[in-house]
Amino acid sequence: MPKLGEVKLFKQIKINGAWKLAPALFDTKGRVRRDHVRVKGGDEIHPEGCYYLEWWDAGKRTREPGGPDAFIAAEKARHKHAERIAVRSGIVPANENAPDHILLKSAIDKYEQYIQFHRSLRTFRTYRPILRAFAASCKKTYVNDVSREDLIDFSTDCMKKGQAGKSIYNKLVVISQVMKQHGKAKLLTAADWPSFVETVRPIYEDAELTKLFNACTADEEMRFKFYLMSGFRDAEGRFVTWRDIDFKHTAVRVTAKPHWGFHPKNWEEREVPVPQKLITMLTKFKPADANPDDPVFPSATGRPDGAMLEKLKAVAERAEMNCRHCVVSHKLKDGSVKINRCNAGPYCTRFFLHKFRHTYATRHLQDGIDIRTLQQWMGHRDIASTMVYLKGVRNADVQARINKGSLAAFA
Repeated sequence: MPKLGEVKLFKQIKINGAWKLAPALFDTKGRVRRDHVRVKGGDEIHPEGCYYLEWWDAGKRTREPGGPDAFIAAEKARHKHAERIAVRSGIVPANENAPDHILLKSAIDKYEQYIQFHRSLRTFRTYRPILRAFAASCKKTYVNDVSREDLIDFSTDCMKKGQAGKSIYNKLVVISQVMKQHGKAKLLTAADWPSFVETVRPIYEDAELTKLFNACTADEEMRFKFYLMSGFRDAEGRFVTWRDIDFKHTAVRVTAKPHWGFHPKNWEEREVPVPQKLITMLTKFKPADANPDDPVFPSATGRPDGAMLEKLKAVAERAEMNCRHCVVSHKLKDGSVKINRCNAGPYCTRFFLHKFRHTYATRHLQDGIDIRTLQQWMGHRDIASTMVYLKGVRNADVQARINKGSLAAFA
């Protein structure tokens, strides 16, 4: 059992699809071993989940969130143990036993550091400005003093700056994660969350795909057909290696690549069946001297190609498919603003890698693949993420019944 006195440390882990608490493991010097837990008497590594502190008072068990970082959680447990001894000895009043002296800035800094080393670079770059903006906006000193009104004030300030409802919603999710780690869950009510329109996911039409692929080089065609037929996310396609291609069973896999800093979303690897035609294309595309751990789509330096999106937009412009209307502005590090106009270069917002994934999901549902199977193929944690694609499904049989229905007679 954890060497933290009467306060024990557990980690919430996933076993057979269910979340369970397992005792955290420590080395001989009493230091917590990151991600190591005891399961059925054995030592297992589980990077998913958060830590929890546990102690008993007069036969009543109490649990407190310790956060995702093992070392921070272990330190919290030691402090809690020391506090309980101090209270029991009369050194400090009992009402000072509450964890209400954690500085908000410190909590945000630690969470930012956790995201930097435990999540993707893209996630870190997304979360960092959100966390810092809230730290600058909120006037409270301690985490325990942060209230519902502080989050609402932050949301209102974002609205005044002209930010969209979906963007504000995502920011509040990030802030709520920090608060939840310190025992302040559900600060906002259902009515407090900003509203936004849940749009139909855009897909590439047949004519668009044909024109796009006709403008591709052989290398570009292979890359984008892989995204279309695998349904992989941007990074999943970028970090796929030849070892992930199962030529025998016509499937492709999403696996972790720690040496490149890539971990699958939700920390779950998966296998996706693909058409035999794609496997045949990959067989011809594979270099004769390819190493199993080489990226399938390398950059000029042999590393995973980080310019997939730019290549796609360049093909769209080459095929004269730009809409000629959209304009995107980017704020540079020096504070200046760069404006990319669709009518002046490869910047059209209608073409992006994730749109292949939208097309993949919509077409599979349209072709009769059941939604639970599709959920597994796409790596969605919950079924709701997959169900959004039902909005864009076009079923020929349904359309035929609509055309013959009683309402059509009024047209």
